[in-house]
Amino acid sequence: MHEVKLNERKKSEELRELLGLEPITLMIKKSRLRWFGYVERKDDNDWVKRCITWKVEGIGQSGRPKKTWWDCVKNDLESLGLCERLCSPGINGEEN
Repeated sequence: MHEVKLNERKKSEELRELLGLEPITLMIKKSRLRWFGYVERKDDNDWVKRCITWKVEGIGQSGRPKKTWWDCVKNDLESLGLCERLCSPGINGEEN
């Protein structure tokens, strides 16, 4: 172990660097994009891929729409500069 004591008051970034850990946000982003790649390789008739492209009908809630899984994936792709090819109109049943 690295013999770090609580009274040393180290920052989280320093501890992650000392232990060689990635930030949790990066770990979540990686796993989300890994799942996205898995789903994109599935057959178009597979139920998992159909659920991602499925549009729920009916009256929506008032106020700001909830953040969806696809919104998070688009943000992750944009932050990595991969969005030109994968976030184009028509991908995953999206109109915009």
